[in-house]
Amino acid sequence: MRAAFVHGIRDVRVGEMPDPKPGPGEVVIRTRAVTICASDIHQYAEGNVGGVVWDRPYVPGHEAAGIVEDPNGSDLAPGTAVVLDPAVPCHSCDMCAMGNYHLCRNLKFCDLPPVDGAMRELVAWPADRVFPLPPALDIVEGPLIEPLSVAVHALELASRPAGATVAVAGCGAIGLLTIQMARVRGAKAIFATDPIPERVAAARELGADVAIEVGRQDPVDEIMRATEGRGVDLAFEAAGPQDALQQCLGVLRPAGELVVIGIPSVDDYTLASSQLRRHELTIRFVRRQNENFPEGIELVREGRIKLGRLLTHRFPLGQVKEAFALAERKEGGSIRVAVTF
Repeated sequence: MRAAFVHGIRDVRVGEMPDPKPGPGEVVIRTRAVTICASDIHQYAEGNVGGVVWDRPYVPGHEAAGIVEDPNGSDLAPGTAVVLDPAVPCHSCDMCAMGNYHLCRNLKFCDLPPVDGAMRELVAWPADRVFPLPPALDIVEGPLIEPLSVAVHALELASRPAGATVAVAGCGAIGLLTIQMARVRGAKAIFATDPIPERVAAARELGADVAIEVGRQDPVDEIMRATEGRGVDLAFEAAGPQDALQQCLGVLRPAGELVVIGIPSVDDYTLASSQLRRHELTIRFVRRQNENFPEGIELVREGRIKLGRLLTHRFPLGQVKEAFALAERKEGGSIRVAVTF
């Protein structure tokens, strides 16, 4: 079968690999779409994500949807449109026993060593990590259930989103989904910031009360002015760079709360301890999601979350080089780029 392989930095090619043989409890999925995540871009452009590196060419992609090809004795009917949860916990370690399945000490994750990703024609995956998609959903939008589940989890980590004033720094896919989730959870006012004009426009369309183009306006000044100097109750950092983190800290009120979702290109942050201490701020970090796929799927089914606006470009597998290049450059209004089969 055909698959995309990352051979080195900015070196992605289509090649061949054997068809998968499902093990006990696994189903075979014929892939229809894989969207390119920011963590995929880190691996592609920098050679690692959070210090994780490959020592061989690998298949990228963990945001994937497809059609059940071989149910292998599961309850999933052939032809069912499904999305894959890329995280497979062991259900036997101390973290799993505490319900922290996303922090499993033996976690198997699609597209992290030694497990190849989903950007291939067929994938064998555990049936209990495969979820039917809403019938009305375009299957190419299906992979976006994965970043949506991250946004659902991020709002779970926030202690009091209902009635809160919220800032979201970064309006890529997860930032835009976080904006929508903040609205679902009852936020009173939502401020969004991003340096890319098209993403600022998307934030306005998807629920931000105020959307600020960084570079044209100072986001801290604008948000502090709009809140009459009070600051926001809750901030989500969904971009990665240090300046986005500082922006969030700059707009939080005393005793405010910061939830960090973004992955930086470097592994160190610089934080002013006096700022954190004097304002007694709380900082939480997001590690993917924790069994949030069912809720995300239901929110899409109900029409409370919109995925289509995020999926801006589609490339067939044969143009995977162009897909990754565009996703890295963030040009042409791109938000999430899909590789289709």
